[in-house]
Amino acid sequence: MKYIKIEVICMYSVGNVIKFDLDTSILIKENIKEMKDNMLDNTYYDTLTKRASLYEDKQGNYDYSLFSNVGVTYLYVHQKGKKRGVQTKKEYISIIIDFLIILPSVCKKNDIRELGRYDMENYQMYLEEQYPKKTTRSKKVTILKSFLDWCFEEGYLKKKISRGLIPVKIDKEEIPHRVIDPATVEAAVRYYNKNPKIKSLILLLATTGLRLNEVITPKMKHMSYDPIKSQYYLETITKNKKKRFALIKPYVLREIREYRKRIGLRTEINPDDDTPFYPNKFGKHYNRSYLSTMLSNHMLAAGLVTTDNKRITPHYIRHFFAQSAWHAGASIDDIAETLGHSSTKTPKENYLRTQLKKERDVSRFVDINV
Repeated sequence: MKYIKIEVICMYSVGNVIKFDLDTSILIKENIKEMKDNMLDNTYYDTLTKRASLYEDKQGNYDYSLFSNVGVTYLYVHQKGKKRGVQTKKEYISIIIDFLIILPSVCKKNDIRELGRYDMENYQMYLEEQYPKKTTRSKKVTILKSFLDWCFEEGYLKKKISRGLIPVKIDKEEIPHRVIDPATVEAAVRYYNKNPKIKSLILLLATTGLRLNEVITPKMKHMSYDPIKSQYYLETITKNKKKRFALIKPYVLREIREYRKRIGLRTEINPDDDTPFYPNKFGKHYNRSYLSTMLSNHMLAAGLVTTDNKRITPHYIRHFFAQSAWHAGASIDDIAETLGHSSTKTPKENYLRTQLKKERDVSRFVDINV
């Protein structure tokens, strides 16, 4: 059994008072996932911030010197004024904690306050060895750089060691062309004709462009019928904390109702229904990672792949939605707004990159008479 030595803030309750004490603990590696999950609880944020404010200096800087690396990670992740959803916080926690865990073996140091710029350069080389995909490295470097910059700005770090991390440049041509043939989607839907759970989910994602998290979070009471438009809408919150009213087509709602009926849940729209809109077989909210893996496997089994025969994830269906909407005549502005993006940059450079390249190819203007 592997043990990892890491400084943590112990959080425990005495009566109704939460106490925070620094402690050097021996963490069992198998318990690190549990620790990451516990760090999602923002209950302790105000208490920890108040503790740091006790020794505020004349410039208004808090004193974080008594906090462990994990303690400042917690404060950074939950800092107020940042619109970070649960999934984003999970990702931040995972990447930063993994960095703290690997420090002793890569940099021969146990505390980020002992690190120098050269240590971070070495850590980036380690990332290059461990993660060949530039997109993965880019995400890790971006999050770590932001975290270390925050620690420096708050005075926790005396040196700006983030200078040792170089942003990973991603060649747009290396990004997969996530193009899916509509006929392949229709075939996958028919493949699961007798399985309303999978059929309804594929239809839901393909006709709304919703992220999985935007599907599993709302409850049935967030469904409503608009009598003026004669349409059904699902109210959900996007990644950027924006409210979206996703149009749910009647044939999609029919499959969702069939699935809910099979697992013993109500199917009619009720403003008091607190059950998940798209529940698991126990009538509870799905875990996003589990559902993503399950759906990816089901799509592969149905032959739902890209036009260049690459395996897809649920997020690829979001690309399919944007591409289908654009081909049908929707404007890029409307696509961006529908998908919760503040500008057209993501649809242009990501979802519609291949289609726009073909559209702008001027070869169609040149012909040779033969």
